[in-house]
Amino acid sequence: MRLSIQAVCHKGLVRDNNEDALSIGGFFLRDDTSELTVTTPEEGFFYLLVSDGMGGHERGEEASEFTLEQIQERLSAHEITQERFEDDLRDAVADISRTLNERAYADGQERPMGCTLTGVIWHYGKTYLVNAGDSRTYRFRGGILRQLTTDETERGITGDNNASKLLLNCIGGGCEGYLRISSLDGKLLPGDTLLVSSDGLSDMVSDEAIEEALANGATAEDLFNMACEGGGVDNISIILATIN
Repeated sequence: MRLSIQAVCHKGLVRDNNEDALSIGGFFLRDDTSELTVTTPEEGFFYLLVSDGMGGHERGEEASEFTLEQIQERLSAHEITQERFEDDLRDAVADISRTLNERAYADGQERPMGCTLTGVIWHYGKTYLVNAGDSRTYRFRGGILRQLTTDETERGITGDNNASKLLLNCIGGGCEGYLRISSLDGKLLPGDTLLVSSDGLSDMVSDEAIEEALANGATAEDLFNMACEGGGVDNISIILATIN
């Protein structure tokens, strides 16, 4: 499968630092942009992953970077096998979550560092959708945008009676870190575009507006600008990958 990829990772317009991170087959990106074309291997692995460090928690940028680094290391070391891919990857993410929580406890953090994770992994000829939290993976096909992941959130009320979004699952952050995995085999076709993003995009720009923009040929940079026009109050990470 040949992919034309565009990526943006930016702190946005309000935050002082960028807790988001993304990785394109091990190519780590933060506070930068990139464009490249790759072919997913039949023997080996490749992935498009976005990790959003949890806002309001300490060292979210460390959690997102550590999570992406650990997944790369474990895939490279064949600790995540073909035969037990889903179980091995879930075990790896649970272990990453425990490590982040232990570090936070040892350092006396009141709100343990944590992050979300979402994206697509190609592993020895099979394709998997992965998700923990509220970052999103979409498929754009024939002018229609479909969210493939499910937001693991619920609505809450703050002390001033304003609505808030409560994250129900994450990696670290005091959570066990359960990774949802499903097969995308046979569900991606030439001409499809994958959109992997943090909620810095989806909270600022509606799915309908994203769909219309992609139908008109929007780039990752265009979507980033739309998020900024919507307020840019959070870090913004976007991967657009078109299947050729």
